[in-house]
Order: sequence, then structure tokens, then C-alpha cells
Amino acid sequence: MRVRSRRLVAICCREAWPVPDNDDDARRNAHPDLAALAGGVAVITGGASGIGLALAERAIAGAMNPVLADIEAGAIAAAEAQLAGAASAAGVEVLGHRVDVSDEAAVFGLADAVGKRFPNKPVSMLCCNAGVGGGGAILRASDIDWDFVLGVNVKGVANCVRAFVPRMLEEGAPGAIVATSSQDGLCAAQGVYGVSKHACVALCEALYQELGGRLSVHVLCPNVVATNIVTSERNRPERFGGPRVTEAANPIAEGFKKYGMPPSRCADFVFGAIESGTFYVMAEAEDDPGHIYRQAETRMKGILEDGLPYRPGSPLIAKVYNMARARRSE
Repeated sequence: MRVRSRRLVAICCREAWPVPDNDDDARRNAHPDLAALAGGVAVITGGASGIGLALAERAIAGAMNPVLADIEAGAIAAAEAQLAGAASAAGVEVLGHRVDVSDEAAVFGLADAVGKRFPNKPVSMLCCNAGVGGGGAILRASDIDWDFVLGVNVKGVANCVRAFVPRMLEEGAPGAIVATSSQDGLCAAQGVYGVSKHACVALCEALYQELGGRLSVHVLCPNVVATNIVTSERNRPERFGGPRVTEAANPIAEGFKKYGMPPSRCADFVFGAIESGTFYVMAEAEDDPGHIYRQAETRMKGILEDGLPYRPGSPLIAKVYNMARARRSE
């Protein structure tokens, strides 16, 4: 059953995009030696905190020049100060740039700024990491809720790909593209957020097919991470209704910080995936091993055998929400 299904996918892909007759060649991801990326530029959206900042730290350790592209000016300044010592020791530069990734013109402006600051250095890494949570349930979300979440989590990735990848191809240097999705992008979706993360995975899969190994492509699908994504509504642009942070989000954010894996663990997974050529980067918390694999396996079982979208529960998510409920009852 699985073999026939995989073959069908390959046939469908051939009709949309010509690929080599050898299936192994069609599925081969470029995986540049990390040393080959040294000296280049690592463009990281959402780069001033969380996973993005951890990726910037790893980029500096790999002798790359990180660009901290973020919507929060204060966080950019703090991150630049935090990274200054390591960057100086590594002989690289850090560029901070405020950008709203849902704004196409702003992202292309970012690409121009990178070109001007680093005219003789290729973009070695493009990390489409900026993301937001929220959006709510499908039936309750408003039009601007949909626009905000999909604008950042999907169109934001597409904007970065369109602004940078043609330049990376023209430069002809080894390079890697990483987009941050979620474990929710691999399991039966829930809410507007889940829809956006499935779309992010699909975008990366399509890009992988189109590039045909000219650049490596990876989609990061982490479990719970200790970041500020739960309160990302604080950064809503005015055209999407303006900033908002609900009291209900604060206990959940506290749970993410307490039980989530450190962002540096995600960065380790990403750089390991680039080195090995792994497309799906399932970054799992140490105390919830195998959960993302179970999520993906259950989804495929539902599609191929049962015809139903099952979603197994997560002990780690349960801890977060149990803590939030306890906080609210205090």
C-alpha cells in the first residue's frame, strides 16, 4: 500500500515538474558541507529572539554573517548587543534590520539592504523563521485573523523565498533554505495556525521539487519550544487589527517557557539536517521523544487506511495546558 502510494506521488510530481527518471536522484537533497557556508551571509527572519537568535549564534560559530531580520526594533538592538562579542571573535558582522515579512515590498527591501551591506558575500543560509501563533478556531476566526496568521506564516515565507532564492541561484554558491513550520504541519491540523503550518510544509516541499538539488531545502517542525510565539499577537500590524495580547495567553506562554525545549536544541537539529541533507527536521523535546513521528505516522495511517484525520495527544502539550489551567484558577 505504501509503496504504491509513494509511486503515485512521484508520478504526480513528474506531471507538474519534470524530474529525473531515477527516483533516488529526484529525492536527493543538496547537503553542502557546513564549512562551504563559511564567509557567507545567513539571513534569519524572526532573528532577534527564540529559534532565530539561536540560529544566528550557530551561524556566527560557523563563520557566517547573520542578518537579524525582525519586526521588533528593541529586540533587534538587544540581540545585536548580545552577539557582538562572538561576532567580533569570529571576524564576522551582524546586521539588524526591522521588517514585516508579510509585507512584500519590505522583504524585497531587506534583500536590497543585505546586498548593499555585503556586496561580495553570497547568501549561504536563508532561514524563514518568523512566525506567529493564534488565529483561533476555523469558525471563529475573523478575516483579519486569517490575513495575519497566513500573512506571516505562509506569505512571509513565500516573500523571503521570492526575494532571496533567485539571487542565491545567480550567485551560484552552496546554500541552504530553512523554513520554520511546526509539528502541527505534519499532523491533522487544528485551527488557523495548523492550516498555516501545513501550508508552510507544502511550500517547502514544492520548493524542494522546483530547485532540484541546486540549493538544499529544509522544513523545521519542532515540538514545544521555549519562545514568545504564544504572545506574538503583540506584534500585529495595524492593517491586521493592531497589537493585542489576551490574559489567557500569558499562562500558556509561561508553560511554553517552563516545559519547552531550548531554542538552541532546534538550531542543533537544523544544522545537523543541513549536513545530512534531511528535508523534514523533526526537532523533538528530550522529554517527549518520538511524538512528532507518531503524529506523522498517525496522519498517514488515517489517510491510507482509515480515511479519518486522527491526531494523537501530546503529553508535553498537556503539561503546558494543565499548568495554564492551574494558574487561571489561582
